[in-house]
Amino acid sequence: MANLRRRTDDREDKKESSDDEMTNLTKDEPKCYSSNSAESMEERLTRLSGTTSKPWNDSHHGEHRNSAISAMIKSTVRKKAENIKKKYVQKFDQDLTDLLDEVFAAVDVNGINVTEGMSGVPSFSSPPPSTKRGEIIRKEFKARPSVLTELFEIPHIQTIQYVFIAILILFAVNSVLQDLLSYGTIGVDFHIWTWAFGKFTYVLTFWMGMQLTALLGVYASLQYWATSRLTSKSQNLYDYVWLGLYIAYQLSFAAIPLSFVLYTQLPPASTSIVVAEQIRFMMKSHAFVREKVGEVLTAPSGASVQHLFLFKNYVYFQFVPTLVYRDSYPRNKVIRWNFVLKNFGLVAGALAYTYYIFVRFCMPVFRNFNREHVNLKTFVKSIFDCVLPGSLNLLVVFYSFLHAWMNAFAEMTRFADRLFYRDWWNSTTFSNYYRTWNGVVHDWLYTYVYSDLYRLLGQRGRNVALLVTFMLSALVHEYIICCLLRIFYPVMFVLFGGIGVWMMFFTQRKSSRPWNVFMWFGLFLGQGIFLCLYSSEYYARFNCPPTTDNMALDVIIPRSWNCYILQPVLNYTSSDSHIPVFN
Repeated sequence: MANLRRRTDDREDKKESSDDEMTNLTKDEPKCYSSNSAESMEERLTRLSGTTSKPWNDSHHGEHRNSAISAMIKSTVRKKAENIKKKYVQKFDQDLTDLLDEVFAAVDVNGINVTEGMSGVPSFSSPPPSTKRGEIIRKEFKARPSVLTELFEIPHIQTIQYVFIAILILFAVNSVLQDLLSYGTIGVDFHIWTWAFGKFTYVLTFWMGMQLTALLGVYASLQYWATSRLTSKSQNLYDYVWLGLYIAYQLSFAAIPLSFVLYTQLPPASTSIVVAEQIRFMMKSHAFVREKVGEVLTAPSGASVQHLFLFKNYVYFQFVPTLVYRDSYPRNKVIRWNFVLKNFGLVAGALAYTYYIFVRFCMPVFRNFNREHVNLKTFVKSIFDCVLPGSLNLLVVFYSFLHAWMNAFAEMTRFADRLFYRDWWNSTTFSNYYRTWNGVVHDWLYTYVYSDLYRLLGQRGRNVALLVTFMLSALVHEYIICCLLRIFYPVMFVLFGGIGVWMMFFTQRKSSRPWNVFMWFGLFLGQGIFLCLYSSEYYARFNCPPTTDNMALDVIIPRSWNCYILQPVLNYTSSDSHIPVFN
């Protein structure tokens, strides 16, 4: 602090000396052109202009002399001012650099991570900041655009978007040329799209049922509990009974959609819609119940709680792109429908991108999976073959869902807080990556899982709260994959809940830029492993016989590990109409 005061005093002294110089400059400079030196001045002007001297009362030459004197004064003042400016700007820049170096040095000595601390995102890996004892900071919503929306205003950054569009066009041209050269025709086959989104009427009907249950059932039940508990003789017992009913509701909401998916044998894309909406409804319902229960329990004894429940707020919350409930959010005044259409168009382009990645990079590699692939050499080669398509798929999913899809719905609902993610691509630690990759899910986990466990367990249970939060997230991700592929192969759980947690602690407090390279390397390699293992097991379920007669064990034991009989394989080309479906 003494150094900071000393530097501040020095800058004030320098400012005063600069002001004195400018004052002397304006006072002293005109003196050289006083009447006492008029003769010498005229001689100088005569010598410079190359003309003979004229009487001072000559009006024409008087005007010429005055303009020359004025020009010389301006030139002299400008040169001295520029010298002063250059001198003190350089000095100020050096002082500011030294000052920041001292600040960062002091921060490093005290063990504070500047990069992580400036992110402003609550972290699982550090204790939640508290404003009061036992009160964890709440998420604040404010009007702000998405990170990429701001970055794409810079032409250099927008070029990156154009590069991906150009690559998509090249993919399309490549597909057309391959079909023309191989089959003599353009094999534009939409059968895979109709298969992937098959039985859509079932999906739409079931979605409406889930929406009405989450909308009317949860709201009406919670409101009835809040008003009726005031007349209950034993409020504690009454509350525990309703808690049991709420848990039963969430369990049934987890089981019924899964049964529906298995019973109707929905294809992957239709399954993803049902499962994703199932999880969204469960998370939103819990957010609403958690917030309102807290308000009811902290309300004055005997006071009416009817004003705490406004149905229009809950309806609006069902459709805004956030999982944290508030009675009100910052909202824009108008809807830009061209912005909505643009983002939906980007989503459509991303689906085409994903289609090409799987059809051209994954299916040709794994559709013939058999016993010849069950060896270390082929396994390693397949992993690195999947790094490129897996990495492209990671970026496409991020951009299409977390940016384009979220911004489209935010614009339609006039939801002003568009910070659905942060600059995760600059992360040097995996903990920062987990916090900034998907801000919507992170906010829900932090607010309703980690923070509640932290309140319950205290500071000593912080690591337990951290692990429980990560395990829950990993289980939900694995559940989605199992439903999509109809296989139990916990690759996602191991990579996310095991290796991912270890990498989070391993890269903790790493702030130098080379660690960003390490983070990207880990992400790309993980995507290669993820895509390779799941694709191998999926096609092994078609090409390899069961390893046991026990159906339960056959679901658990991966067939890709011991595919010992070569079976006829399913060959798919763009002209084939047969698409492998779930049995």
